[in-house]
Amino acid sequence: MATDTHINPKNTSPNNTRRLTILLYTVIGLLLIGAGYLLYRNIQLSRRAEDHQQLVEKTVLEKQLSNDRQQLTFTMKAFSWAIRNALLQNKPGEINDYFNTLVKDRGVQELLLIDAAGKVTVSTNKKNQGIVFSSRFPAYLLQQQEVYFNNNDPYELSAPVVGPDGRLGTLVMFYKPTRILPDSLTR
Repeated sequence: MATDTHINPKNTSPNNTRRLTILLYTVIGLLLIGAGYLLYRNIQLSRRAEDHQQLVEKTVLEKQLSNDRQQLTFTMKAFSWAIRNALLQNKPGEINDYFNTLVKDRGVQELLLIDAAGKVTVSTNKKNQGIVFSSRFPAYLLQQQEVYFNNNDPYELSAPVVGPDGRLGTLVMFYKPTRILPDSLTR
């Protein structure tokens, strides 16, 4: 009797092997497509988050500038009235006290009082006292008719000091603002 000793298991037929191969490649293909989609979506969301962060930073900086402008303009207006009264009462020591008190505040770099002729009469930096203002500083600060704010770095502010008979002088302040956002976040 001849017996067939060659056993052909059902799972190893060429058709089944081909099906398993196709299924395996289909699963790998679907995984690659899914991974590609997730990578694309991640990049898209990262860009959107970066755009949003830039918008928030821009808004914060605009709001800070607006707030600084409003607060410093009001301060200069009130301070010029105090300086006006001290000038009219001929109290230069009082003006010096005002300057020394205000320059202690963080951000105030320098305060100057310039007479009508353009000469610095009082300054928190004693090296600048007695000089012609326009020789070291921008002359346009003396030509302003109202409280002036320029958002240079540092901020430039000037306010006319006006008495009953005309302009007594000009008050100038250089102010370095404290940033709300750290420099590492701003571009």
